[in-house]
Amino acid sequence: AASSPVIASEQEVTDAAQAVERVAEQQGGLDQRIVAMEQRLAALDLQTQAAEGNSARAEGLLIAFATRRAIERGAPLGYLEDQLRLRFGEARPNTVETVIESARAPVTLDQLIARLDGLASALVEAPPEEGVFSRLQRELNSLFVIRPESSPSPLPARRLARARLFLETGRAGAAAAEVRNLPNSAAAEEWIADAERFARVQRALDRLYRELELEK
Repeated sequence: AASSPVIASEQEVTDAAQAVERVAEQQGGLDQRIVAMEQRLAALDLQTQAAEGNSARAEGLLIAFATRRAIERGAPLGYLEDQLRLRFGEARPNTVETVIESARAPVTLDQLIARLDGLASALVEAPPEEGVFSRLQRELNSLFVIRPESSPSPLPARRLARARLFLETGRAGAAAAEVRNLPNSAAAEEWIADAERFARVQRALDRLYRELELEK
């Protein structure tokens, strides 16, 4: 004989539904816990990356600062050459080589100031090969100059004074530009080259600092 179907009571149906709900709730809670755990792991990973990034940036700042100090003193870079290549060589290879090459033939601001003082009297005089007509023309030009009141004076003595002031404030490039416009600037060709080289290495170091700023 065929077996008769089992008919569940209303209570049994209710109990079964509640059991399914509890399993669903437990599963939902488990999913939430997994998501929360993943979020915590992701946050921890980001913190680790940030810490590593800050450490690398601090190391870069230390290398750049030590390099600037060595160049300002005219001291050899030594181990800093390798450190510069390792830290900045990939992102700024030309900049690194500019710094290293300049440091191998060091020149300091104090040296530039002392040499400029020694050249001062020759720089403001007429060049030895200057002809009479050229000299008269230059002297007339210096006597009758129309310029805005706020513009720098073109008189040699004042140009020389500005050049020295620029050096004292670390602006070797501006000092070289002033000396280049003096009457006998040919007497300072080597000095101008050294001043411009000093300015180039300072600009190169500034680019390394900007590279570190981009890593923030």
